[in-house]
Formats: sequence, C-alpha cells, structure tokens
Amino acid sequence: MKRYLSGILLLFISGYLQSQEVTLQAYAPNLVEVGEQFSLSFTLNAKPSEFKAPSIVDFDILAGPSTSSSTSIEVINGKVTQSQSYTYTYILVASKEGKYTIDPAEAVVGKERIRSNPITIEVVKTTSGNAASRASQPASRNVRETQTDDLPGDELFVTIELTRKSAYVGEPIEAVIKIYTRVSIMAFEDAKFPAFDGFWSQEIKSSPNVNFERANVNGKIYNAGVIRRYLLFPQKADKIEIDPFELVVVYQGHRSGPRSIFDEFFGGGFETYRKRLVSKPVSINIKKLPLPEPQGFTGAVGSFKIDASVDKNTLKANDAFTYRLKISGKGNLKLIGNPKLNFPSTFEVFDPKISENISVDEGNAMGSKTYEYVCIPRAGGNFSIEPAVFSYFDPDKESYITLKTSAISVAVSADSSSTGNVMVASFGKEDIKFIGKDIRFIKTSSSAFKSKSAFWVTSGYYQLLYILLIALFITFSYLFRRYRQRMQDVALVRTRRASNVAQKRLKMASQLLEQNNNAQFFEEIHKAIWGYVSDKLNIPLASLSLDNASEKLTQQGVDADRISTFRSIVETCEYARFAPMAEHSQMTDIYEKTFSLIEDLEDTLKRK
Repeated sequence: MKRYLSGILLLFISGYLQSQEVTLQAYAPNLVEVGEQFSLSFTLNAKPSEFKAPSIVDFDILAGPSTSSSTSIEVINGKVTQSQSYTYTYILVASKEGKYTIDPAEAVVGKERIRSNPITIEVVKTTSGNAASRASQPASRNVRETQTDDLPGDELFVTIELTRKSAYVGEPIEAVIKIYTRVSIMAFEDAKFPAFDGFWSQEIKSSPNVNFERANVNGKIYNAGVIRRYLLFPQKADKIEIDPFELVVVYQGHRSGPRSIFDEFFGGGFETYRKRLVSKPVSINIKKLPLPEPQGFTGAVGSFKIDASVDKNTLKANDAFTYRLKISGKGNLKLIGNPKLNFPSTFEVFDPKISENISVDEGNAMGSKTYEYVCIPRAGGNFSIEPAVFSYFDPDKESYITLKTSAISVAVSADSSSTGNVMVASFGKEDIKFIGKDIRFIKTSSSAFKSKSAFWVTSGYYQLLYILLIALFITFSYLFRRYRQRMQDVALVRTRRASNVAQKRLKMASQLLEQNNNAQFFEEIHKAIWGYVSDKLNIPLASLSLDNASEKLTQQGVDADRISTFRSIVETCEYARFAPMAEHSQMTDIYEKTFSLIEDLEDTLKRK
C-alpha cells in the first residue's frame, strides 16, 4: 500500500514539475580586469536531456564545465511546491581589454529547446592590485581602530550624479548619491545630505542596505553603491549649485609598519580607519518656461491628460452633487495649482477636496491628482458646466499643450420645500367690507315728524367721532404704506424671516435626529445655519462662503468664539453628508450647538 501511494505521489510531482515553465539563465560579472579570474554559469530549473555551451573565444577557459544540481520538494496541506536547479560553471580569465558578448547557451528539456540570455562583459586594463576584489573581503574580527588615514582620494569617494545637465522650471531631475570604493567598507557615520535649495525634492524609496555593483571609472574598477536617490523639481530659473554630500566612512586597511608573514594567513595585519568624504559641487542650469503662458496653465510640467465627471446629472434644488476633475500622467503632479473652473451663478461651490495617488520611480513622478468640488444648485433649471481648460508644458516637445473636457449638463428640479426670496402682500375682494349704506330712497309719502330741540349731527359726540375716524384713516394709511414698503424690501424681509425659517429647519432636524437619519439630518442642519446667515446678513447664497460670512459677522460685532463655532458646524455638516455614518452623540452635539448659536446670533444681531 505504501509503495502504491508513493508511486502516485511521484507521478503527481513529476506531472507538476513538467508543467512548470523551463528557464535557462546565464550569470557573469559585467566588469572585470585584464588577468582577473571570474565564473560564468548557466542555470536551469529542470533537468535537460541535452546542454550545448556557447563558443567562448574572447576569454581563456581555466576550468569547466563543472555541473551541480539541487532539488527541494515540499508538500503543505496537499499543495506541492518544488524548486530545482542544474548549473554548468566555467572559470574564465580575461586576456585583453574591450567589451565582449558571450552568445546564449542552448538546452533541451523534454521536447522543448530553450536558450539563455546573452552576457556582455567589459574588460578594463590592469591596475595596481585588485582593489575591487579587496573591497568585498570580510572584515577581520580582531582589528585595532586608528584615526590615521593615508588612503588616496581615488580609492574611496562619493558623488552626486544628475540625470541631466539642464532642465526647465518644474521638469523632474533624478539625483543619485553614490559611493565608489576599492577598499573594504565596514560602516557609515555622520552623513550630511544636501538641502537642495531651489528645488522641491522627494526621496525615491530604495533598499535600506547599500548594494554594491562593479563600475568602471577612468579605467579603474570600483564597487559602486547607491546611498540615496532623489527626484528634484526646480522652482526657479537660474544656475543652481547643489550643496556637497558629506559622509564619514569606516574602512579596513593594511596595518602600517612591518608585518608578519602569518598576518595574512591568520586574518591579521589589518586596522580600521575613518575618512570623511565630501562630494564635488554640482551645478545645473534651469531654464525659464516660454512666454506667454496659455489659458488654464497652473504650473504643470510633464505629460498629462484630464477627465471631468459628476456623480449625478439629475437632482433637486438645494441637493448636493460632486464635480470631479482628474489630472493624470507623469510630471510635477504635486506642484500643480488648483484649476480655474466656471460654474453657473446659482451654484454654491465649496473649496475642492484634493486627493493624490502619486508614485515616484524611473526618474519621474507618475499617477493622478483629483479635485472634488461639492456643488449645491440653489435654483431649478437645466444647467451646463463649462469645459475645464488645462494647459501644461511638455519639456520633450518644448511647447505648451492645452486640453479641454466636455461640457457637463445638470438638470435641477425645483425644491418644493424652499420658499422664495421675495414676499408680496396683496388684498382680495373678500378683505373689503361695507360698514353701512349712505344713500336712502326718497319717500313720496308724508311722514309724521317729531320735534326735537337739536340734531345729532350737530352734537359734540358726532364731531368727536368724525375726528376719530379721520385720525384712524390717516394712521391706517401710514402703517399700510410702511408695511408695503417693508414687503418690497427683499433684504429686510429675509432678515426678519431668517430666525423663523431656521427654527423650522431645526425642528425638522430634531425629527431626523430621533430617526437617526444621518444624511438628511446634516443636510437640514447645514441648510438651517447656512440659510440663517445668508438671510440675516443679506448675502446671496451663490456668493456665500465661510470667509466672507465670517468677515461680515465680525463687522456685526459677533465675537470670535461664535464665529469659530459657526465655521466648525458648517465644515462638519459639509463633510458628514458625504462621509461614513456619524455617531448619534455627534449628531446631538451638532444640533445643540446650532440651536444655541442661532439664538446667540439673533440676540447679537438684533441689537445692531
């Protein structure tokens, strides 16, 4: 039974291994010195039935090919994972300078014939000693530390390397801080990075460890490592000089003075040294952007595209919708200013919420920047939001490019719960009443008259009543005229009705609070406080903002604490309407603050 299960497992593993993609990779150093020995290896992840090495004519073969293999198989929760490799290794030596290419090797696995990648190796002339090799030697455990340093400057140094020597304002430049060494480095200390004055800089994420690779500098082989990388965006047109980079390096060197022949054999004869390295100054010429700047240019430099959208095209007056403008591409995305947009005059538009999704890599910044405008139409109708105009400077084409979005239509239906801004008083026929008749028919028949000493119309009571009626008529006419004037004064009407309208809104908000209706509660609170300030200060809603409302309240003698509370309520409502559900305690606190604030403002503004 065990043999049967083992056979099934082996068949399953064999099928799994054969289903993997077979690869053949070649490995060798990209830079060697004349006379230096190095290894060339070819590695497969499956056992080949045939392997054919390339023709090696530019290097001397000292040994090889030697073969080795390894296999690892794991079964975890029924899932089989495996890795295996077959490696063919040659030991070569370079005999002359130049840059040489080793052709791909070939192998046959099953019925498939595969090829490796070609290898290019640069050979440089021999220098005194193989310092690059010494730089990779492990440090001795028993070393003495000394401050003496007589290492030549070309054995160990740091640089600031820029991807270009000139650029336009806003055009990205990659700055790489590197170290070149021909000695064995043990540690870094007291690094002082440049401030990059005149640039907006952002560090490019890289490995926390310095990984060394071979590099040829003036015919010498160094181990070169990147310490840090930055992306720079110049902010002014000028010749800008970048401050030097400073670093203290602890490295290992041979002990000065006489040495024993056993020092090298037992790992002795070495000391540690400290050397302060300072990079050479680097300057770059920054050019001005051409004039004139086109419409819609807010400092964008690079290559971009834009898109505009709304979250809904049909809504009621006093309801909110979101207008989004997205700028995507690569360039100085973080430094782009807010676009200038034109909304209908009846729209109340709040400052945009800006979100960024930007990554820094490959010597540039790329991603997107989104502007979200919360808009509230205050009147019904069919509206068209004008196309957004966005211009940027393309440094590759050395010219401006202007982009436009499409116009966006928004249909707004009237809000039946809203009242108009103008109140008109009128009287109907039913308001006019006859209080008597002043014409009687003439009688043709004779009547019996009674004799009286005096007529009532000549009495003092009649004359007093007549005077009172005239006085009442004059008073009524005066009051009615003033009432009509007040009714025609829109600002006065709005001011007088501000508190009543706000109280109605707060009553509705109280009901929504009991129902725990988050979205509509904050909508009513926002309408209550925003509408009250608009009516009380006689500021049209289309032009009302936190800044001008706060300024007007200050002029009316409202103290700073109440103004701060007002701003806090408005901002909380604006974001709570489009944010996740708020807690009931937060809604209660906002309601109480709004109620108290409107009462305080009513008392303060009535005295003015």
